[in-house]
Amino acid sequence: MVSGFFTEPTGLGRAGDLTLLALERAGLAPRSVHVRDLLAGNHAPLSEHGEGGALILHCNPDEAVRVLARTPAHTWKHKLRIGYWAWELPVVPDRWRRAADLFHEIWAPSRFIADALIAGGVRPPVKIMPHPVDIGTARPASDKARWGLPADGLSILVMSDFRSSTTRKNLDGAVEIVRRAMEPGSKATLVLKTLASDSGQLAHLRERLSGRLDVKVLTEPLDQSDMLSLIASVDLFLSPHRSEGFGLALAEAFLVGTPALATGWSGNMEFMADLSPLLIDFRLVPVGDPTGVYGSGQRWAEPSMDDAVAKLQALAKSLVLRQDLAHRGATALVRQSAVWEREELTSGVLGSLPGQ
Repeated sequence: MVSGFFTEPTGLGRAGDLTLLALERAGLAPRSVHVRDLLAGNHAPLSEHGEGGALILHCNPDEAVRVLARTPAHTWKHKLRIGYWAWELPVVPDRWRRAADLFHEIWAPSRFIADALIAGGVRPPVKIMPHPVDIGTARPASDKARWGLPADGLSILVMSDFRSSTTRKNLDGAVEIVRRAMEPGSKATLVLKTLASDSGQLAHLRERLSGRLDVKVLTEPLDQSDMLSLIASVDLFLSPHRSEGFGLALAEAFLVGTPALATGWSGNMEFMADLSPLLIDFRLVPVGDPTGVYGSGQRWAEPSMDDAVAKLQALAKSLVLRQDLAHRGATALVRQSAVWEREELTSGVLGSLPGQ
């Protein structure tokens, strides 16, 4: 059984959808239950499932602990329990170590996250299970007209969720990179795709780019099909992030043929390590997050503006370079999906279950 935030328009929701799909493709016939149902006390799906089997909780430790606390122990104590967790800094919070003791195994989408779990003292085995993006990502055609994008100018996509940390995503930095890289009259378009946006900050960002290039702001939630259509319709995805646990949106960009220019540090290196023209140089600095999502005491990346500007300008000049890099990134992601084949899944802890 898999429990996740299925169909919700967030990275965590999308990751849960992909896990369920990959297990189904492997022929393991998983049942699903929404995390929010379990948090609300609706444990009937677990009770009906009976004893034994596996329970994969595709949510982070705080929610996972609440799920188990609100669910009668007899519905899960005899199951193989797997936590699928993501984090964006080099060491996970101390409470994650305590939560991990409720599980037999922890799955991490990237080596970066696995190292953070181990550095935080997590005791159960940690297994790297990259998100199976290749298995679950459709390949829509570019449709610039639908999104109001010019056919003859470079369109650049920047994404940020204001409910999380815009400091980690470095939205201000992304706008500054575009401002410095694109000359006035370049016919370039910046697409800002945001959730729970701050109208004041968006107005400020628009003003900084006034007279330099066109800016389109999209604030409404998009379903997965529409989101992939948007990503496939732009020419470049820009992410000068300070840290990523995996970089799911970046991965999906490659798979729909759009290269991603991103900071060369953290979880996205799982599939971008060999794409140096797309990797923004950086230095590690102490974490400073005014939003309060991430505390102090650790370090994350500060991307180089000069390097990002130079690389954006080089990419803007060459369609062939952009296409080649997108293809290479997609190839790396296809290789990662091999861990979700039935033989690989059942060679590990899932192989101990009856009937596997």
